[in-house]
Amino acid sequence: MKDSFLRFGLALIACAFLPLAPAAADEGPRPTRVGAFLDLEWRAMGLAEHLSHGPAFAAGVSLLSDHLRIGLSGFGRPGPWNPHSFDVTLPEGQAYKGQERLSLRSDGGGIGLHLATFWRLGQSPLALSVFANALYGGFGFYLQGEDRQTPDGRRVSDWENELFGGKDSSIGLMLEGGVRLHWLVEGAAWLRPYVALLYSAVPGFDTVVRDSYAGVSAALGVEFHYGQEP
Repeated sequence: MKDSFLRFGLALIACAFLPLAPAAADEGPRPTRVGAFLDLEWRAMGLAEHLSHGPAFAAGVSLLSDHLRIGLSGFGRPGPWNPHSFDVTLPEGQAYKGQERLSLRSDGGGIGLHLATFWRLGQSPLALSVFANALYGGFGFYLQGEDRQTPDGRRVSDWENELFGGKDSSIGLMLEGGVRLHWLVEGAAWLRPYVALLYSAVPGFDTVVRDSYAGVSAALGVEFHYGQEP
């Protein structure tokens, strides 16, 4: 009985070390069914009828040989990096530090769902992606410079809410759609620089400063990709 167990154990060890790879190798490498991508870009934004800039990203999974992409997307328009000012006249009878007309800065951004298609352009090293983003976010306006030193020491946000009746910002659904042209780097399939053109809209945007924050933007970016090529 002991010899039988010994022979059985040796047989198991032998099976564990059998060269099973050749059979699989004859089939060639298995395709990657699910890939992953990360897009990092810097945008020049023509929103609200002025030029501004800021970062954006998209990240998620790629399916169907990289023809379908699902993930998250987001962008920001940092106020401190964009010096453009928006002038607003206070309602009659109101003033702030003796001023009836104020100069405000703006910031904002959003984050949400990213959907895209990705197609290689024939045998060229170029590929085209068409994308749409449904985001939650918005834009707001705020006092700048010395005006942030309030006359009574209260928080500047309290003054902004009082001066503008809570309509110094608008938050809600944001929609984006556009195209990206990618360069597929030879010998580095994981690296894909691109340029992009997109349109952004903020349905229902309503503030005392502006009633729209829509516009066209352009971007330079780079994609890091893992998975099958299209």
